[in-house]
Amino acid sequence: MGVLDGKTAAVTGGGGALGRAYALAIAQAGAAVAVSDVNLDTARVTADLIIKAGGKALAMKADATDAAAFEALFDRAEAELGALDVLVNVAGMYPRTLVAEMPEQEWDQVMQLNLKSVFLGTRAALRRMLPRRRGVILSVASGVGVRGAARGAHYAASKAGIIAFTRSVSLELKDSGVRINCIGPGATDSALWRLGRSEEEIRNLLAAGNILQPAEFANVVVWLVSDQSKPLSGEFIARDPHRGSVLV
Repeated sequence: MGVLDGKTAAVTGGGGALGRAYALAIAQAGAAVAVSDVNLDTARVTADLIIKAGGKALAMKADATDAAAFEALFDRAEAELGALDVLVNVAGMYPRTLVAEMPEQEWDQVMQLNLKSVFLGTRAALRRMLPRRRGVILSVASGVGVRGAARGAHYAASKAGIIAFTRSVSLELKDSGVRINCIGPGATDSALWRLGRSEEEIRNLLAAGNILQPAEFANVVVWLVSDQSKPLSGEFIARDPHRGSVLV
């Protein structure tokens, strides 16, 4: 038996490296998974991998900055897979830009996708979970939200916002049966992490052994969205958040 047997989970950004790894691990632990991504093709790849492994999944195109998209995602997930038990907010972006050179539009895009999406998804999930007095919400924050990062002020601000949002919402959820936490997986090999790095830099950082592969943090995700992590709520679980910013 898996620790998530009989559960239904939704994962945003499920077509990306982290979202795919987390969705696969959640499915392996027994949950049915609704995989959403702004790119339907990548979401389908993740869902197909789950199904081929014997799990239950669906793929759906969804813009995580659109409140209506979350309602449509959860409606379909509950109709086809069962009542929503778990939401994992993964969707995000990380352009590298100096503040003095940063277009206002870029700041807004990062805040919309990284932070507002967490609010929208959490709000929609809570409206379903609270009446049932059960459910877990987990969001991907970052140690950068604690220590900051040059050329990433917007990203750092959005991730710090997720940490503060998570802690604040947890206070509203006291004794509700619903929990909320966030994670900082640390530097992880993905398209987001590779963006703006030379091949030589990537090779050197990978060779140093401090960069995780996406699946290496997935067991922590499964633990946090399962009953095994009760009574944790409002926590930021990070892999060495004070590690040097070169690894971000």
